[in-house]
Amino acid sequence: MSMTTATNAPGLIARLVPNARQSWHLVLAGFAATGFYEIWANWPTQLFAGFPLEPPALVKLLFQRQLGLDLPDVWAKALHYVTGFVFYPLGYWLTTRLVRLGHPADGWLWGVVTYFIALGLWAPLAGLPFLLIGDNGQLSLMSLIGHAIFGYVLAVVFQALETTHPSG
Repeated sequence: MSMTTATNAPGLIARLVPNARQSWHLVLAGFAATGFYEIWANWPTQLFAGFPLEPPALVKLLFQRQLGLDLPDVWAKALHYVTGFVFYPLGYWLTTRLVRLGHPADGWLWGVVTYFIALGLWAPLAGLPFLLIGDNGQLSLMSLIGHAIFGYVLAVVFQALETTHPSG
């Protein structure tokens, strides 16, 4: 039994770790999705909720509250962008290797998951209300919609790149 587990381990790792081309496609898809999210956070959200979504401000609050660090704006923005370009796309990759609903549902679902990561996990750790409930319902709604569309854009762009430039 241990030999079977040992022999299957490389196959499982290969399935869970994207190759170089897939990684590049994930970054490009993350770039497109984050670009969309930035527009969403600053324009429609401003019109509907009265002010924009400010993920770097959340990053700064989180570092201040949890680590006692005053993070400069440029680093807070960089962490937000790296999350959108790299970490959320890798999370999408990993979850779609484990559970697949089909395209584009995987993207929509991953976008909703990222909303819960941002406002359900990080916001309370930064001292803000869970999902911003009781703070500003419109802002939370706009964040949910923006994250859901982020996931959709991520999935669509990644799928398009994989279809036109397949790996190995």
